[in-house]
Amino acid sequence: MPEAYCEQLDTHPVFQALIAAVILATAYLSLNPPLGNRAPMPLLMLVLVIMVSVFINFRTLEISVTDGRLSVGFGFIKSRVRLSDIIYVESIRPPFWRYGGFGIRWWWDGSVGYIIDYRRGIRVTRRRGMPVFFSTRDPGRVLQVLEGYGVKPSAE
Repeated sequence: MPEAYCEQLDTHPVFQALIAAVILATAYLSLNPPLGNRAPMPLLMLVLVIMVSVFINFRTLEISVTDGRLSVGFGFIKSRVRLSDIIYVESIRPPFWRYGGFGIRWWWDGSVGYIIDYRRGIRVTRRRGMPVFFSTRDPGRVLQVLEGYGVKPSAE
């Protein structure tokens, strides 16, 4: 059996900078409310906690193939697929119009995408459950590892 695969992709620095700016602005406003009005302080603190949680959770896309299972996702939000349930996998360049953004994206056909960039990725079609797409630096290596576990590549 080939070795297990593990990859971690950091989100784009612009995304990280935007979230950090919102966190800093919210922290500043919660500590120094405009015109001394302390009424929105609890709301601002709640927004601050939510933004910090979003930043921590969506900072890194994690992909791993271990123990007959593919796991892909951000933080605590993951898709876990048994390799025996995969019909086929394919390396694709996802169309932006389909998933439209970065992070976790759902499409009308029930597929879910874990997207860092639109240059390259893997689409997994399962016997049961929604198809899964994810960005990766090395789709060829991911396909090689999955094929080593007996997963068939796409016929296309």
